[in-house]
Amino acid sequence: MSNLSPFSLELDHVVIFVSPDAPEAQSLAALGLDGFGGVTRHGDLGTASTAFFFENTYLELFWAHDEDQARAKLLPVGMDIGARMRWRETGASPFGLMLCRHLGATHPIPFPTRSLRAEWMPGEVAIDFAGSEAAEPYVGVVPEALAYRSFRAGIPAPAHPLGVRRLSAIRMTTSRQSLSATARLLVEQGLVVIEPALEPLMELTFDGGAAGKSLDLRPILPLRLKY
Repeated sequence: MSNLSPFSLELDHVVIFVSPDAPEAQSLAALGLDGFGGVTRHGDLGTASTAFFFENTYLELFWAHDEDQARAKLLPVGMDIGARMRWRETGASPFGLMLCRHLGATHPIPFPTRSLRAEWMPGEVAIDFAGSEAAEPYVGVVPEALAYRSFRAGIPAPAHPLGVRRLSAIRMTTSRQSLSATARLLVEQGLVVIEPALEPLMELTFDGGAAGKSLDLRPILPLRLKY
């Protein structure tokens, strides 16, 4: 009998670092994605985001509106937000992979993390981060109170003119030639494909790629949509 705890994490949402106020969102909207239409500021973290919601997850465009404040909050959990914001110059990854526990699961997170607490978070909850490998996508584990499924019902049903509904696969590239133990674990569990490449790219496949189409957002965003 194995003494290892079962892997009990699943995708919550994906993140791309963008320019302040996310002008890149206009390009996504022009291609047929219906955005949230607003900006969410994350209290004392000095960061903000806007989102594009799908049936089972969402794409968060994320930036620092107060980099000094964001650095003070995020460096203690291992995230160099300045390097990730300026990923084109630094070689850092502009991507994040946010996870949540399976419903009812209580097993420990199976990789090292550091906890982040902010004034706006309800109760005593915190987000656990593994983000010290700057060339790789950072990983976060959100508590149930902040998981997409906990607020999904309060959001109008996504109706994207592009016709996409459910995210079915994620591929990300990294400048690292060998992956960290955390990244290898997520790949082994089938949550994401991470491959070495000269430039970062997030490839999101919707609905199994049934239409056989793709859209490439580069150079505006390091993003390709397959649907």
